[in-house]
Amino acid sequence: MKHPIAKIHTGKGVITVELYPEYAPNTVNSFIWAAKENMYENRLIKRVVPGFVLQPSYCFFDDKRCDYMLEGEFEANGIKNELKFAKGIVAMAGNGSDEAHGCEFFITLADEAAERLNGKYAAFGKVIDGYEEVERIENVELQEVSPKGMEKAKVKQPVVDEFMVHVEVETFGVDYPKPNIKYWVD
Repeated sequence: MKHPIAKIHTGKGVITVELYPEYAPNTVNSFIWAAKENMYENRLIKRVVPGFVLQPSYCFFDDKRCDYMLEGEFEANGIKNELKFAKGIVAMAGNGSDEAHGCEFFITLADEAAERLNGKYAAFGKVIDGYEEVERIENVELQEVSPKGMEKAKVKQPVVDEFMVHVEVETFGVDYPKPNIKYWVD
């Protein structure tokens, strides 16, 4: 079986990600479904933590369609996921104990991030091409902002807007179903 391949088009390049349903099947289903539903279209990249993670999707883009939770496919939630974190691993954000966000994914920027991430977040893919675009975004000038509705939180966001323009996924004829959604956030 061929792994699905996602192409994340930014305003200046393409990041190619191989998806691994054998490690986190529902998380892969969610990513593919969100891409097919155009949930990643023309989205502002809102969070960059140099040396740790690039989070192209954060705060569900202030779009309620994107605000849903999944059972976390990781050890802290009692689910075996053998995909270990290292530079270039793609995972779904979440609370680190039992849930994963359905749309908010991140790309790991350093091998050292594994200590903080392994067993707590649903790793489901790896950047296989276009890592120079990840590095370009990691190194843009950043500013500290408070996301809407989270005024106490501070995140770093590019000073000059960077966008995830489009995400396409090649499934090689395999039908990946809609994810099993734990709940929609109100």
